[in-house]
Amino acid sequence: MLVKDVVNLENEAESIIAHAHAEAKQLEKVYEEEIAAYRQKMTEEMNEKIAEFQKNIEETHKAALYEAERELKESLDALNSVSDDAFGSQVDLIVSQLCNV
Repeated sequence: MLVKDVVNLENEAESIIAHAHAEAKQLEKVYEEEIAAYRQKMTEEMNEKIAEFQKNIEETHKAALYEAERELKESLDALNSVSDDAFGSQVDLIVSQLCNV
């Protein structure tokens, strides 16, 4: 009778251990899925942040480029508004200064 009780206890212990192993495997699978989902979420959030950063940089560069183009146009317009006579007199002035050197 004692041997039978010990065998039954061993069988019950093995059953509990097997159940615990199965439950651990199930939990491991659940946590692996949660980790994968979390990684996916973090990847998506990072990609969104990168896209937003790129958009901001592009907008900043567009604004800077627009401003530089506007300044260039103003400078060219100012040069184009100077008469040929004014350029000629400036050239004559520079040439006479160089000849006096």
